[in-house]
Amino acid sequence: MGASKWSYFTPFQHSEQDALDGLRERVFAEDFEDYQEAGIETLAALMASAWLEEEPAHSVLDVERVVRCEEHMEEPGDVRVVEAAEVVELFGTTRPGRDVVEQALKRAGDGWFPPFDRGSGCCTIVYDAEGHPAELCFWGFTGD
Repeated sequence: MGASKWSYFTPFQHSEQDALDGLRERVFAEDFEDYQEAGIETLAALMASAWLEEEPAHSVLDVERVVRCEEHMEEPGDVRVVEAAEVVELFGTTRPGRDVVEQALKRAGDGWFPPFDRGSGCCTIVYDAEGHPAELCFWGFTGD
């Protein structure tokens, strides 16, 4: 199938891991029929199977854990939290709104935008018009 980029917005939670876990459950439920035929009834069963190793989902299902680390240090399956100076570098502001994040992700096709390795992702806080955290954006790059 090749490589593909994916992105999702989800309501803000203080725990990025909780937000990721909920998002993954939602996406699994939306794609359930794809896995049901193989006898996979839950996200936990999907993760325990070798399914995604052989055929990635090309979605947020391909990542599992949120990490805080330096750029380029995330491992396959990691979602690195983008913070501080990197947020300004990527989005041009310390508090990017949804439209700013969406535009940056659209421009990301030229390879300058993290994550740089397949099978990993990034996330950042997305702010409302008053400057309050409103959403989290998760995005990544899957390849097979």
